[in-house]
Amino acid sequence: MGAAVWFDTLFQQTPNAPAGLAVTVLVVAAATLPLARRLRVPPLDVAAWLTALGVVLSLTLSPRPATAGTAPVCALDSWSPLGLGNLLAFDQRAANVVLLVPLALLSGLVRDRRLARAALLTTAALPLLIEAVQYAAPALGRVCDSADLVDNLTGVAVGAAVGLLVRAGRASGRWATAAAPGVDAWPVEPAAQPSPAGR
Repeated sequence: MGAAVWFDTLFQQTPNAPAGLAVTVLVVAAATLPLARRLRVPPLDVAAWLTALGVVLSLTLSPRPATAGTAPVCALDSWSPLGLGNLLAFDQRAANVVLLVPLALLSGLVRDRRLARAALLTTAALPLLIEAVQYAAPALGRVCDSADLVDNLTGVAVGAAVGLLVRAGRASGRWATAAAPGVDAWPVEPAAQPSPAGR
């Protein structure tokens, strides 16, 4: 019930998010193959990353009903990370954490180290960029908030950690398979022969 109420509230507060998601679909359709060829990565990986990025931008930067005379505002009164109890309650702060997890997870799974580093840095910088845009463009009807920043960065950290752990596990599994295709990977030293007595 809590999740249903939250989703209903979310789409009431972001009425233009569906338009952003529609733009995301068009961008994914147009950009996936060219980027996949340029970066030499599977098209499905590119499509998934672009989709996750589009969802984040649609839910955080799509315009809300504007308030007349709105001035740039940034609430800087909360810098505490979200507790586990609040995370399990699936409230708005928990949703802000979850929002960035898929993008960071996909970034951590990128096999090429250089591309993974670039994807992770981009994902880590995204919450800062979002709050900066929300502050600089009050016409969006958004409010810059330090709590949102902390929650988003928490999601980045969780997603990146899981992605990197999974990638490391896959890499170690491939190494083990390559090192031991049915035979011992390390040569076994022959047993030492006992020397005759008196010698």
